[in-house]
Amino acid sequence: MKYQTLYKKEASLDELESVAKDIITLLPDSAIVALSGNLASGKTTLVSQIVKSLNLGSATSPTFSLQQIYEDRVFHYDFYRIDFNEIIELGLLEEFEKEGLHFVEWADEELLTLLSQAGFELYKITITPKKSKREYILEVINA
Repeated sequence: MKYQTLYKKEASLDELESVAKDIITLLPDSAIVALSGNLASGKTTLVSQIVKSLNLGSATSPTFSLQQIYEDRVFHYDFYRIDFNEIIELGLLEEFEKEGLHFVEWADEELLTLLSQAGFELYKITITPKKSKREYILEVINA
């Protein structure tokens, strides 16, 4: 897979609203966004701020439910505890066909390859802690 960087910024938690708004303007209305980062890097925090910036209420982690949906516009998945075959068995693959922004924590390479081959528009946000800030990198996949 090829990646093209669209956005890169270091920001504190106080600046996260600005980062979320920047990312919203760069994403199309419907896309799949893989969220990459270590445990506690801020993946759910970023999605929460995006949901808030879109005036869709407050977001919670989908760690135990696997998926949270916000007014059928934002879909948030956490695949930390399940593998590719379980995603298919649970019918979660079909969820990506719905219009909206799909944020996927812990998307593995097998899932991204399948989604890319199916013609979905894919993006990746990598979050890296940097002292009191975090670095946010937004990339389009297969540009």
